[in-house]
Amino acid sequence: MKWIRSLPFVQSASLHGGELVVSYPFDFSRHPHEEKMFSPTPDEQIFKQLARTYADAHATMSNNDTDRCGGSFYRTRGIINGALWYSFAGGMSDFNYLHTNCMEITVELGCDKFPSEAELYPEWKRNKEALLSFLESVHRGIKGVVRDTDGNGIKGATVSVRGVRKDVTTAEDGDYWRLLNPGTHILTATAKGFSRVSKRVFLPHNMIKAGRVDFVLEKIPVEPDIDDHLFPTVDSWDRFDPYNQFERFGEPDVTEEGIERQEKPWWWNYFSQSGISSPNWLLKNV
Repeated sequence: MKWIRSLPFVQSASLHGGELVVSYPFDFSRHPHEEKMFSPTPDEQIFKQLARTYADAHATMSNNDTDRCGGSFYRTRGIINGALWYSFAGGMSDFNYLHTNCMEITVELGCDKFPSEAELYPEWKRNKEALLSFLESVHRGIKGVVRDTDGNGIKGATVSVRGVRKDVTTAEDGDYWRLLNPGTHILTATAKGFSRVSKRVFLPHNMIKAGRVDFVLEKIPVEPDIDDHLFPTVDSWDRFDPYNQFERFGEPDVTEEGIERQEKPWWWNYFSQSGISSPNWLLKNV
């Protein structure tokens, strides 16, 4: 989790076996007790296009006459929303989307989870063009740099798209990438202590590379907020970041009666309320 959050990945794919389909987030249903429930992200259309790019370039994945492993994915030509297939918590695709800028799909390569050596080269040939097409699709959308008036990149600035409730944040040097489908979009760049800047952009269908959209934000005076102490600063973010807190949860907590007690992290109820076994292995001393 620290690795994927420390590098500005734009998109990714994980390769699995057991079916012949591409699934995309969300994998976990908004209704935990529903086995199969369509659970789209705010970027549903982008994810469908990424999945479609891979499936259509695969030798057989999108064909109606392809033998499947039990699923009826021929009706959707080889792609499906993960939770609509079956819901599960803790998937990497969901984590990447919710906590980073990265958009990930899951590629199920076929029914055989352990193909023989003789099958590896034919498998590569079936997926070669699909993998290349997926890599090339990283250039879909927009990219650019958010700077201040002195030309310095602004780290941690937010770039949002009107109508899409999922923002991306700029990397170390103020650079950002945002996958978008063709059309007209209203973009807004914001950063604490800076002005807000919006731009209207049009992305044509025949683009061969991401459109360049840069922003220049003006510094504005910020009145001290009496509630600022309630929120983490950049310097103290590690102390507030739940993904850097595993060591703290391992420290023993002793009650007045002398009984050792271990504090549970914020995400503990997420598992218990969903009827899923609590992940004791994530707690250091359990």
